[in-house]
Amino acid sequence: MSQVITFVVAHARTVAASSSSRLHSPVAWSRKSAQEYYDLEAGESERTPLLYAGDSSRAAFRYRAKLSADHPKRVHPVALGLMVALLIFLLLGVVIGVYLLLLTVQRPWPVSYPFFLVERPAWWQYPVALEATTLDKMAVTDVIVLHTGSEGCLDRTNCVRFLQDTEHTCWTTRQDHIPYNFLIGGDGVTYEARGWKSQHGFQELPGQNTTLVVGMIGDFTDRQPADVQYAELKAFLTESIRRLSLTPHYRLHGAVNATRASNDGAALYNQLQRWPHWKGLVQSQKV
Repeated sequence: MSQVITFVVAHARTVAASSSSRLHSPVAWSRKSAQEYYDLEAGESERTPLLYAGDSSRAAFRYRAKLSADHPKRVHPVALGLMVALLIFLLLGVVIGVYLLLLTVQRPWPVSYPFFLVERPAWWQYPVALEATTLDKMAVTDVIVLHTGSEGCLDRTNCVRFLQDTEHTCWTTRQDHIPYNFLIGGDGVTYEARGWKSQHGFQELPGQNTTLVVGMIGDFTDRQPADVQYAELKAFLTESIRRLSLTPHYRLHGAVNATRASNDGAALYNQLQRWPHWKGLVQSQKV
């Protein structure tokens, strides 16, 4: 009998100890489900299942991926790549088109010599402003090149003095301004007279509203202008086209002065007749 009592007491102590360990364990277990293990130390609001956590995370990831794939505003990477490639091809086509268009613009020749311009205010010293009829620059199709028949100038001081003396002579003799649009000196510089916006002042020359008159400072009947003058004339023609003040299909002329020798400016024109756009000499009674 005593042995039975001893066994019952021992068994009761074992059950009590087992119950006590479950009560004090941080993990609680419920008989309702083998999956309901909870972390008691996490608090009442953070009861997180400890079992099958990995499976739940993978399921949530697959669910989010499905939502992203089914989103109507999402752009597929392949479609995005095709759009970028198409945009690049379009830009490349525009660049090639502009390049081919530039190639079709006719130029007088490749110009390696820079263009030097002295504008009118740099040498103008008169109280009366230059007044001349406005030139329709969109209609300028011709360029007449003359030589001044005077001494040349090889530096800016002498070239500026020539322009000032010419303006003074024109104003005192006939109350008019210097007749050239531009003059080119032996220093390789272009000097603005009437410029691109005004008609030339040679009444005996044709096409006042369609022509620019350029004077080469010096007498070039028996001798050639300096190489820098020819180079500057080329640069001037190219610059005039760039400024849209001269058509790319312009005509280049010289002028024959009936009051001078028949070979007036012969050395100059013998060279110019080899240039592109040369169309011969025009007649003039007096230049």
